[in-house]
Amino acid sequence: MTFRSVSGSALVFLLAATLGGLIAVLQYHRSWTQSLANMVDDTYIAADHMELLIRSMRLSAETVAEVARTDDLVHSADEAIEKVVRENIGISAVLVIDATGHVIEGYYERGSPVGLDLSDRPYFRLFRDQMWEGFYINPPVRARVDGTWSLPLSVPIYTPEGRFGGVIAVAAQEGYFAYLRKPFQANDVQVYLRVHPDGQFIALPSPFGARPLPQSLKAAIARRPAQTLEPQAGARSYDQPDAVGTLRQSPSGLFDVLAVRTTSALRQDALIDSAKTGLAAFVAALLIGLAGLGLLRWANAAHTEAERARFLGERLRIATDAAQIGVWDLDIINSHEVWDETMHRLYGLEPGTFQGTFEHWCKLVHPDDIPYAQEKFQRAIAEGTDMEAEYRIITANGDIRVISTHARIFRDREGRAVRAIGVNYDVSERVARERELLAARAEAEAAQARIAYDALHDPLTGLLNRRGMDLHLKDSLAKAAPDQPVAYLHIDIDRFKSINDVFGHVAGDHLLCTAARLLKLAAPPGAKVARMGGDEFAIFVQGEAAEPMARACAESFLSACRDPVEFEGRKLWFSASVGLSARTAGEAGAAEAGAMAQDADIALYAAKNAGRDRMVLFSPELRRKVEETKRLADKLEDALRHDRLEVYFQPQVGAINHELIGAEALLRWHDAEDGPISPDRFLPIAREMGHMARIDGIVLRKAIKTVHNLKARGLIVPKVSVNVDVQRLMQPDLLDDLAALGPLPCGLAFELLETLDYDEITDGLLDVLDRLRAQQIEIELDDFGRGRTSLATVQRIRPDRLKIDRSLIARKGVDPVVEAIGNMGHALNIGLTAEGVETLPQALAMARLGCDCLQGFYFARPMPEQDFAHWIAAKQSDKPSHWVETDANYQSA
Repeated sequence: MTFRSVSGSALVFLLAATLGGLIAVLQYHRSWTQSLANMVDDTYIAADHMELLIRSMRLSAETVAEVARTDDLVHSADEAIEKVVRENIGISAVLVIDATGHVIEGYYERGSPVGLDLSDRPYFRLFRDQMWEGFYINPPVRARVDGTWSLPLSVPIYTPEGRFGGVIAVAAQEGYFAYLRKPFQANDVQVYLRVHPDGQFIALPSPFGARPLPQSLKAAIARRPAQTLEPQAGARSYDQPDAVGTLRQSPSGLFDVLAVRTTSALRQDALIDSAKTGLAAFVAALLIGLAGLGLLRWANAAHTEAERARFLGERLRIATDAAQIGVWDLDIINSHEVWDETMHRLYGLEPGTFQGTFEHWCKLVHPDDIPYAQEKFQRAIAEGTDMEAEYRIITANGDIRVISTHARIFRDREGRAVRAIGVNYDVSERVARERELLAARAEAEAAQARIAYDALHDPLTGLLNRRGMDLHLKDSLAKAAPDQPVAYLHIDIDRFKSINDVFGHVAGDHLLCTAARLLKLAAPPGAKVARMGGDEFAIFVQGEAAEPMARACAESFLSACRDPVEFEGRKLWFSASVGLSARTAGEAGAAEAGAMAQDADIALYAAKNAGRDRMVLFSPELRRKVEETKRLADKLEDALRHDRLEVYFQPQVGAINHELIGAEALLRWHDAEDGPISPDRFLPIAREMGHMARIDGIVLRKAIKTVHNLKARGLIVPKVSVNVDVQRLMQPDLLDDLAALGPLPCGLAFELLETLDYDEITDGLLDVLDRLRAQQIEIELDDFGRGRTSLATVQRIRPDRLKIDRSLIARKGVDPVVEAIGNMGHALNIGLTAEGVETLPQALAMARLGCDCLQGFYFARPMPEQDFAHWIAAKQSDKPSHWVETDANYQSA
């Protein structure tokens, strides 16, 4: 071998090595850049998936909050909690927290959470102090036992009056978010989450364990501006000496997803790619160079040159095959194209079967993409540029693939395009990933839009919810002219709870949807209709004739409600009460929009107190009455705490001999400032406050204690009657409280109000009445004849006694209603008591009609224990008087 051949080979080797090294360096940087781009894309997907997971947690919390009633937090959400835990794998806790911050119900996978005091948790304090609206994501909490972490999310719950009623908290374990690692192509990537309330990153579990965040990245991220709740577009990259990270804020702006790879891992991947590419380039360049030397060296040996060229071509084919790059050569003048074997494989053809014609090529390209590919090729010829295009092909087995084409156009001396040489390679996977990313982003945007809609609308009726109406009210008042009239209607379905209890929640939902439809039909054009929660609705009207339109709307709706609603072959009769507040936008003020709704609520309260099924317009006088009611309610609360309520006794005597046969225990309240306060004033307030059961218990205990005291003094009371509210009858501890009284010193009767609706008489109530009768406790219907109790109601309750209302006895002459009641009592073998007897003629008349028991001022007024004792003693000292009623007696009286 000569020196020239050795030096030529060395030069080729050097050039090939230089080219391979240069390509390796370029590939190193390209691989590094592509890895970072992949991390950015994957972080986008992970952030969008995280958004969907948070949305799922939020929907779980709102599902429980939607059914949680503040008057029954312990049981109302049980089914919703079970459903949430069953349908959401990874949910570790669902807690129902009352207004004091204590867990009263819920699910916790590590034990019972009931009794936990969470009043110091940030989310509870923010909701309680009304410093936060909507849902709240708490910073992750680590378990003390095993160090795992969970992410709590909470939403508030409110009373029907809009007061804070508690919190629903949902927590998910770290495994719930493990799916966020799936989008990342690199196995060694570490994913961190940062929730904005505390700004700390927490690692997701990975096969390599949860590694702490490198200090260099912590410092680099800390130099960025402070996070805000406004979503930040795009992802930020941090290239540090020991690690590289990409940070993507979620679409909602509530948290960040940070992907981190070590610099060594990136460098290793880049080195491997660059080594492969550089080696391939080196081999190709070396082979081409050696082929060139061989041609120069053996120019006189044609057969050797041909063999050498074939050898080098085979090596080049191997290189292109390894990269799956197909090469094509088009003779533009003759319209004939030549493909290599890789091109055939890309199109799913056997080598050598491509016919080289334009028609054959058209059969292989997707019909929709042929015009596009042709236009690209013609433009490259016209503009003198290289051709770059991506289009779909249909392989021989029917698969659709995406091909990327890069070609150069060659021209003759006259400038005519005569030849095109290009390469094709398959980019189907990249295109599929890009489409998947676009679909994920579109899904996240659609989910965000649905969340925004759901946050402002009621899912049952499709109307605005309370938050939606509040926002509309504030926005409308802020934009309206100061002198523009506005009106606000607050609507409540009367006795909706009774319909729900008797016919079921499905019937109740059907009634609510019907009411919503009727409200939309009655509402004037441009008015906003909302369901404020439960059976409450609201309508906001603005315009020149806002008040008349609101009045007409209310009257139309009330009229429509008087027709029954058909449900599964049954008729649901219902009515509604409406409160109206009307003023100008300037008087309302956008900053105090809630005052207008409060005025309508006061008017609604007045409508209910006036008998329901009507509309009442707000006036300052109504507000003064509400304030007076609030003042009495505060005093009543104080009186109950300090035991300032007294029990008086009014004797009940036999109709024939006027001997003591019992007494009614009556509640009395004497306030230090207001003096005696009538039960007619404070008992309705107590009923609204939910204190009737408590008051009934106080009266019963004090009455029994008084009878014990009198018995110890030798004064006998045969029976004592106490008023009992239906709510008290349905409490599970009623029988236990009766048992705690011990042996009763006398007979006992429970008086129920005659206004009890037939629909309110449930099987549960009848069962309680039967159990009371089994303990020798009589059941009496009080104020009978004043309400609308039917014979069917009396037959269902089967009372031991009817107490005829005093208003019937006070009428002149013998009232036909009293006669009818007497006949009914005799027919059903029910005892009769005449209340409000104030004269002897009334006593005689009631005795003649069959009343066996009399009660009223004629015999004695209600009196405290000591006076009652004197009355009994005086009564017992009198000689018994027996008399028989005659017409002469009646006339002389």
